Amino acid sequence: MAFMFFFNSVQAQQKVLQTDFNKGIWEQVDKGLKRKWVSGTESTFAFWKMDKDAHVAPHNHPNEQVTYITKGSVKVLMNGKEYIVKAGGVLVIPAGITHEFFCLEDGTEDLDFFTPVRKDWVEGSASYLSKEGKELEIVAQFNDTRPGNVAVSHNGRVFATMHPLSDPKQQLVEIINGKAKPFPSPEFQKNGQQPNDNQFDTPLGVITDKENRLWMIDMGLGLGKTRLWCFDLKKNKVAEKIELPADIAPKGSFIQDVAIDEKNGWVYLADIANPGIIALNLKTKKARRFSGHPALQTEDVDMIIDGKVIDFGGKPSRVGVNPITLSDDRETLFFGSMNGTAWYEIPARLFRENKDDNTIGNSIKKFGEKPVSDGVATDKQGNHYITNLGGHGISKLDKNGKLTGLIKDPKLQWPDNIAVTDDGYLYISVNQLHTTTAFSGQPDAGKPPYFIYRVKL
Repeated sequence: MAFMFFFNSVQAQQKVLQTDFNKGIWEQVDKGLKRKWVSGTESTFAFWKMDKDAHVAPHNHPNEQVTYITKGSVKVLMNGKEYIVKAGGVLVIPAGITHEFFCLEDGTEDLDFFTPVRKDWVEGSASYLSKEGKELEIVAQFNDTRPGNVAVSHNGRVFATMHPLSDPKQQLVEIINGKAKPFPSPEFQKNGQQPNDNQFDTPLGVITDKENRLWMIDMGLGLGKTRLWCFDLKKNKVAEKIELPADIAPKGSFIQDVAIDEKNGWVYLADIANPGIIALNLKTKKARRFSGHPALQTEDVDMIIDGKVIDFGGKPSRVGVNPITLSDDRETLFFGSMNGTAWYEIPARLFRENKDDNTIGNSIKKFGEKPVSDGVATDKQGNHYITNLGGHGISKLDKNGKLTGLIKDPKLQWPDNIAVTDDGYLYISVNQLHTTTAFSGQPDAGKPPYFIYRVKL
């Protein structure tokens, strides 16, 4: 069902919001209870699905609530009375009244309208939005700029790019005792200077490999060319710098995610500007681009965060292929679009064998579902950990293709990227990216500090 909300034309925040609740995935709030929701300037609208015996604990809020049950039935306790609301029934719950919901039938659907806006939902303070999973441990805190992506070496060294949307002075840092230090040295950081071949420009994707090397993709948004940097972590020096050919990565490309196959000597990169996968042979330095396939494109799915449809470039976000990763044996490439709910797989050998686009395209298979996301990491057991932008969390897609929630915490305001370590930690870069001008069209509304967290799996 599609809903459009119109706002008073004399208000300073005049805006028309339109989204389609038939698309996208559900936010799992509790066992047997999931929702989708949007807010305007004066009201909040929610669509709930419930399983039998799902329960919303006693709570109250300063909002008048109108509940309309379209399927199934619920029992509501309020003011010491019991109300049974069946399909077609409407219940008006006054502001400030404590109430409790019990679902009586599988497949129950509930439409709720609240006025004013549910600020407790936006702030993540509602009683039934409590955190799920383990406590987040702060690895680093940034007070003046946003972290981009995070990578962790096998001996526990932590590295991060600084997000280009923050116009940072430093582009690549190592986190030492909670502090960001320029890596490999200050001389490589642009620090407000004009782009040049000898310094970083606009890097984002960063990852370590099994040979104790750090790889970083520099999108070159200022320089006009894309470069892949490799660092020897034993010597803390640049081991290699590869410039991608202009016909493969032309000016204007936005190549922001990277996966390394150190076993066979290949690199796989995702470009969201012209949705495609770039495969680079590290031995020959030859690259090819795979584009045009529907799996690489954005789905027509809104990114909804805190009840708001998130824009990108002045219109509702529609971002194609972005998170990309490899299986531990480096034989399967996985990917999906940011604005997408499908996670795909393809045998990596097809790129190594230089198969044609039709062969590659016909071999792509859907592996499972995923949330609207910006980052992913895959462990040795074949589990995929995927950022859940709208759910302020991390989802887990297991080796059998089953998607579950792993972590849910209001502090995860745009979990951008994650890294999983051999000792069972998950590192998460959090940067409130949806508050930047590129996404909101308004002055940056980010509220420092920004963080890199970790949790023990």
